[in-house]
Amino acid sequence: MKKINVLIIAVLAFAAAFMTSCKNDNLDAAAPTITFENGDQTVMANSDVAISGDIYAAGEIKQIVFFKDNASFGDPITKGFDTDTTTHFSMNIPGDQVTETFTFEIQVTDKNDKIGKGSVTITVQQGDPVVKFSGLKMYCASADETGDGDYASLTIFHTWNHYQAKNYPDTIAVIDVWYYNGNYTKDLGGTPHLVSPDTKTTTIITHNGLILPNAKATKLRVLTSSEAADFSDWTNINDDYLINNIDMSNGTYNVGGFAQGDIIAFELQDGKKGVMKAVGGTAGSNPSDYIIVDVIVQEQAPVK
Repeated sequence: MKKINVLIIAVLAFAAAFMTSCKNDNLDAAAPTITFENGDQTVMANSDVAISGDIYAAGEIKQIVFFKDNASFGDPITKGFDTDTTTHFSMNIPGDQVTETFTFEIQVTDKNDKIGKGSVTITVQQGDPVVKFSGLKMYCASADETGDGDYASLTIFHTWNHYQAKNYPDTIAVIDVWYYNGNYTKDLGGTPHLVSPDTKTTTIITHNGLILPNAKATKLRVLTSSEAADFSDWTNINDDYLINNIDMSNGTYNVGGFAQGDIIAFELQDGKKGVMKAVGGTAGSNPSDYIIVDVIVQEQAPVK
């Protein structure tokens, strides 16, 4: 009988030690951690902001609370986690609440009441999402270098010829596109081209091969008819949602074969995207022949 009692006491002692060990393991678990997918962001005022990421809590998740500039944002979350220890979070902040720079914080409490915190800064820039300009005129560059303005800026909307630009780095720094072959419409058998003035990435036979050293590279692409339909209501495009979603992965630095009314998408070297529409011009290959485009371009480059 004494041996049985001793055995029972030993078993109980082992079980108590095991339970204490498990309990200590739980208490010793690290505080929850938060990993953000998109990190700090810079956005335009009144733009929707998406914040997402993953949470890991070795001590099991008890509660998730969101804060915007130290004020609670939404109700605490106490269920619906992917597992006891991990979950994915996704929060959308509507544009009417995105008016100035703010900090967005997540606090996670585990079942041992340990708290893990993580935050991102959302920098809000004021201004219009897009800038619009009508009637940018570019002249034919297929003749000589002292013609009219064949180089153009798609952000400050000005033109220069080669003679005016080649020795002026500040001018070269704002040039985005180059127009050559003055026949602006393929419908009349012409082959108009818009080209990046950075000819390191393309071959251009014009101006007797003259180039602009250190000019910027601009990707260009003529939109398909279905893509161009998104921009049919040109006068009422006041944000950059459609522009920002244009796929420029197949853009080139020398695009031709467009006609009056076609829409050409572009991506500048700093990441800004835009669209321009050929709205008129004169057909020919003389220095005085020109193309007219209307332009819509992002006010600021999206964060990459």
